[in-house]
Amino acid sequence: MGETIQSMKMVFLLVPHGHSFDAVINAVLDAGISDATVVEARNLAAIMQQDLPIFAGLAALLPQASGTRAILALCRGDRATTLMTYLREIPKDDRPIAVVITVENFLGSDS
Repeated sequence: MGETIQSMKMVFLLVPHGHSFDAVINAVLDAGISDATVVEARNLAAIMQQDLPIFAGLAALLPQASGTRAILALCRGDRATTLMTYLREIPKDDRPIAVVITVENFLGSDS
């Protein structure tokens, strides 16, 4: 009953191709987060250009970008805070979009 439940966070990092992916991965690992998932993704402009030719004219008006890598991790709150500190050390133009959300409940190997 006196056991303290560690606050859990869900971390979402979006790293556009061409940005410093290695620096982001190093920050994740240095924060003690080793159980993260990396997802390769395409942005909407790339989908419109390649898969939806009817929108090709509109897609030509959008910035050219090939895609994004999304890094997802469920971790303790202190590790998420440490990660955000490390990400702030990456040059501004190479930083990922980073979102940390508090998790109320979860099921998994640590629950």
